[in-house]
Amino acid sequence: MPSQAHVDFSRMMKRGRSWSGRERHCVYLNLGKGKAGRLSRFANVSAVSGIDYPEDGRALCLADWDHDGDLDFWLSNRTAPQLRFLRNDTPRGGRFLALRLEGRKGNRDAIGARVEVSVPGRAVPFLRTVRAGDGYLAQSSKELVFGLGGFTGEVQVTVRWPGGAVQVIEKVVPDARYVVVEGEDPVPWKRPGDELALQASSSRPEAGPGEVRVPMVTLLKVPTMSYQSLDGNQASVPKEGRATLINLWASWCAPCLTELAEFKEHHEELQRAGIEVVALALDGVGESPGELVNAKRAAASMKLPFAVGRANKQILTVLERLHVRLTPMELELVVPLSLLIDVEGRLAVLYKGTPGVDRIIEDLSHSSLTRAERLRSAAGLGGVSLEESHPTVAKAADQLEITQRFQFAQDMWQGRLLASAEVQFRETLALAPDFAEAANNLGLVHATRGEHGKAIEAYRKALAIREDFATAHMNMGLALEAQQRVSEARRSLLKALELDPALPKANDALGLLLAKQGELTSARTYFKVETEVNPNFAEGFNHLGLIHLSLSEAEGAVSPLRRAIELDPKNADACNNLGLAYKRLGRPEEAGKAFEMSVRVSPRFVPALINLGLHHLDRGELVAAEKRFSQALLVHPDSVMARRNLARVRSLLEKQ
Repeated sequence: MPSQAHVDFSRMMKRGRSWSGRERHCVYLNLGKGKAGRLSRFANVSAVSGIDYPEDGRALCLADWDHDGDLDFWLSNRTAPQLRFLRNDTPRGGRFLALRLEGRKGNRDAIGARVEVSVPGRAVPFLRTVRAGDGYLAQSSKELVFGLGGFTGEVQVTVRWPGGAVQVIEKVVPDARYVVVEGEDPVPWKRPGDELALQASSSRPEAGPGEVRVPMVTLLKVPTMSYQSLDGNQASVPKEGRATLINLWASWCAPCLTELAEFKEHHEELQRAGIEVVALALDGVGESPGELVNAKRAAASMKLPFAVGRANKQILTVLERLHVRLTPMELELVVPLSLLIDVEGRLAVLYKGTPGVDRIIEDLSHSSLTRAERLRSAAGLGGVSLEESHPTVAKAADQLEITQRFQFAQDMWQGRLLASAEVQFRETLALAPDFAEAANNLGLVHATRGEHGKAIEAYRKALAIREDFATAHMNMGLALEAQQRVSEARRSLLKALELDPALPKANDALGLLLAKQGELTSARTYFKVETEVNPNFAEGFNHLGLIHLSLSEAEGAVSPLRRAIELDPKNADACNNLGLAYKRLGRPEEAGKAFEMSVRVSPRFVPALINLGLHHLDRGELVAAEKRFSQALLVHPDSVMARRNLARVRSLLEKQ
């Protein structure tokens, strides 16, 4: 398992932080030497060079990509675009020489070779070295390109090879490219005709805060979410059969109010385009400042013609999980925020800021694009997608989409949004019919609803895909037990433990089944194993303690029950069971404290209320006993034990 530090650092990186962030690429111009010729001087010309993009820059690679005698730039970034090519079209005022070296006695790539080019009229030769790696995460072209300046005539080249040999080549004609093999004369080299052609694009300024647009590559279905309109009625979003624009706003957010005014002005245009606007206020929701009355006042003054309501924690949770699953970084949601949902109920585009109505209407066609086209739209960089021409890339893209759907289904399942979880698991299985975990988890959704027949069908599908899936066997056993098919359930649980004896909660499940069948000694064995293989499972210790009580082993019950409470101080059942153990051991003070603890953590837990009442009755504390039995009856009016003991206490009180 990853360490907590690894988890924390991963979360930090996903939230946009880095060890060395926001480092733009820089260009420095050599101004020559300073006063008295002592110090070299440089000027930062990044802004005027055209290289000063807003990316978080990393590596720089140099190569004469277009073979015109000057060096072009390949830039890599931590943020998008992760790779950028800058072609150097600066007018060339002098001559050049390009050499590709091939070693024979040393290494074939001639790494370490030192090349000097002597130019007529220049006292100091030009010098280059063939390197393997010449910067952070960077390897420039091993071709050596020399800018020679203006002169006439030929040059002399001296190569000091890695093996120690020195080769002098006279009368080399510049403005050409050569391959130099160790010990041989240079051979002219010409550019091949089938090189990759890059599509040029113009530089664009950094997007402002009102222009953030995130088109989705994977189209996830947005679950139906309930909200309360500002007039107090219940409503739901998204709208069926029409595109929906969910807009999150707040009365204290000036850009939000401006955007709402724009939606109002263009309401008819949005309606004609088939877009329903639902504006949900954040005032007073969660940690958001303000109060609902402020949102009502703002909406009333604007006389908004579309649906206006109040967001809630469930809506924010769903949107936050969509955001996390569909974007690379776990950044916080900010207002104004809008989500364009297509007619099929899928999130198509997310907008941070104010995109404008024209942009929103234009984006209605986004979800009709192919996935590769949606990727290009999301990147915003043009170019071609390898997914359309490379099967391996397409397969990886398929797997990414499956993973995103499955993870979002998990989010919905954990949030108990069962209808949405079922949809997402089914869509995952439609893309990946052999995804056993998705089939198993679909079964869990059905089981939670009490649809055990459907759950069993899903578990069978999971096991047909992967017969040795221990968790699916365990879940199958639980579903079969819920249908009173005890023998089949027992076989499934035993199979799960045969495949994985340490499977969390499997020993506990089998122990519970055996206990219900009266096989208490065998149940105790499985509960004990559960506490050994799953030492942080509080309920396993509680069940072990309870089975000891059922076997009249009160002394053996104390230790596991105390451990259950250590692991889960709010486990009212374990507290109550510990009280029973102390009571049977003749330790009434400790028993009373345990019963009181159970009632404190769960004031409506009837067994503990009754046991605490009996504890007070045994001590002659009739008023306290009457209070606890009365509380038990308020929670459970049909409790015969609570009613009988309450009558007994009141009879004793009347005799006083």
